[in-house]
Amino acid sequence: MRQMVEEITCGRHTIESAMSKYQVLTRSTVTKWLERVRQEEQARIHAMEDNRKKPPTTLVEHVVQHADALTGQVKQLQQQLEQAELQVLYYKNVIRVAEQELGLSIEKKSATK
Repeated sequence: MRQMVEEITCGRHTIESAMSKYQVLTRSTVTKWLERVRQEEQARIHAMEDNRKKPPTTLVEHVVQHADALTGQVKQLQQQLEQAELQVLYYKNVIRVAEQELGLSIEKKSATK
């Protein structure tokens, strides 16, 4: 199909001669193929034009985007650290209460003197 359309658009064949060469029975089939390929080509050209309209990202924009990403990571890590500190505080309190109520020494003593 695409080769036939290319030969017609390049002027190597008329629709009728391409129909006989490629054994296509109806002219409407060929015109549908021609229209489909034309629309695909226009869509490809339109996409290329859209890409040209977008300005390339500059080094400054790239650095700003990277800095924003890092800022987000820092905030996430700060939240995780805060959560971990709360857990440590909770477990220390649980151990302290358990030691007081049971009269046992649960916490490990430091080996260094």
